[in-house]
Parts: sequence; C-alpha cells; structure tokens
Amino acid sequence: MITFRQHIEMANTIKKDESMLGYIETLEASKKIQVTRDIVETYPLKTIQLNNLSLNSNFNYITDVMDMVLGQFIMTEQIITGKTQYNTDADNDLALAQLIFRPRHHTEFDNDNIEDEAENTNKILDSNVTEIYSVLSKYLDNRELVLFKQFSGVFYETPSEDEDVSEEDNGGEQLFQQQWYWYSMVRLLAKEDITKYEKIYMLKMATVMPEMSFIAQRSKIDSARQRQSQALSKL
Repeated sequence: MITFRQHIEMANTIKKDESMLGYIETLEASKKIQVTRDIVETYPLKTIQLNNLSLNSNFNYITDVMDMVLGQFIMTEQIITGKTQYNTDADNDLALAQLIFRPRHHTEFDNDNIEDEAENTNKILDSNVTEIYSVLSKYLDNRELVLFKQFSGVFYETPSEDEDVSEEDNGGEQLFQQQWYWYSMVRLLAKEDITKYEKIYMLKMATVMPEMSFIAQRSKIDSARQRQSQALSKL
C-alpha cells in the first residue's frame, strides 16, 4: 500500500529530481523492493467504490457539495480554483482533503482546534492514497454536477456577449470583484449585518444554493429590464 504521505514525498522528490528513482534511493534497502512493487500496483491511480474503504472508520467525509457549510465550501473553492498556491499538486490535494475528510467525532464543521486538525491530517497522510483520491474524485464529480449543471451560473458565470466593456477600462472593478467575491456573497446573505456573518458561514449549502440561485436569476431579470428601459429611453 502507498500512503498519502508517501505520495506527497514522491511528488516532492519528482519535482526536484524529475525521477521516481530519486525517491526510491532515499529508502532503506529492506524497503526498496516492497515500495517499488507497491508503486507499480498503485499507479496510475484508480477510483474504487466507497462502501468498504478502510478509512471509513477514521473519518466523516463529504462527497456532496450540498452537505458542506458555506465557509467550508468557500475554502475548498479557493483551493480548487488556485487562489492558494502549493508546492505540488499533491500538497494542493492534501489541503483539499483536510476540508473534506473530517474527524468522526465532529458533528459540524469546525477547524479551529489545532490538536484535532493535526491528528486529522496525520490520519489522512497515513491513509491509502487510492482511497483518498477515490473520495476526492467523487467530490469533484459532484461539484461539477452541482455548480455547472444543476446551479449553472450561480457562482461561476461566463460574461454575456453583449457586455462590451474592455478589460483595461474594467480592470480595477474586476480585481475588486475577484478579491472580495466570497466576502460580498456573505455580506449579501447577511444583509450587510456583520453580526450575522459567523452564522452565514455555517449555513448548509443545501440552504445557500437555492437562495443564491434565486438572487442570481432575479439579478439577471432586473438587469434585462434596466437595459430595455435604457434602450426605450433613447428612442
């Protein structure tokens, strides 16, 4: 078995030496043969059914966006969309796993306890890498379905063809929107009441998604009416 810890070590070695042999050479002689066999059996990574994973007894993990709370979802999106930078893709995947695999004794999302987080991270690192990626793959498939099919355009929207604003003219506004996108959403849901922000971050995505979909659709209708009104006023 290749653990997620070994997977990260290999990724870091390959980035430095551009060769898997560099990692194998760091091992004790007694382990080289077994690890080489494990590597051949493990890679390329496969996805397996989640029902009987050995890690099921160690974690509560999420494979459905709707089961997350908003704050947890925002942090995963910042990782997935590259807003935070990591040394390797494997390190990036570890950061995502830390949000998706949660301690079994947690009844709601809470990553403030340093000891709990350290223990949880070590359990992730010591888990079978194939099992870890099977769960991550399941989550990413669900994310694709929820964000880009069921609720298409709610969070990530392609600009309309009739939006004729140059990047140069709109650069400052775009930068502001990128930097404050998620915060602006929380502000909107809290009706700009800062005392409610903490509760908003803990709302389930099953509650947030329909509300944001309603707001997005209403905004499109209002914008269309405004453009129509402006066009009529020029006649």
